Amino acid sequence: MLARPDPRPQAEASPELRIAFARYDEDGDGRITFGEFVLLLAELGDELSHPEKLLAFDATDTNGDGVIDYDEFAAWWDDA
Repeated sequence: MLARPDPRPQAEASPELRIAFARYDEDGDGRITFGEFVLLLAELGDELSHPEKLLAFDATDTNGDGVIDYDEFAAWWDDA
């Protein structure tokens, strides 16, 4: 589950994807934390171990800043 950069500018992102991102960005800070990512995975019916969740998060956080921003989320969502 490797993420790739989203080639679309944010302005062209689908409204549905923006809504999905906002749903999982529980505190509305424009970033998905590991805790929020775990909740997202749970809603999707994940059966990953904690180490697998960490790997998935790190693969999605392509810039390595410790959170998933909208562009990273969009690239991951498109891969899913």
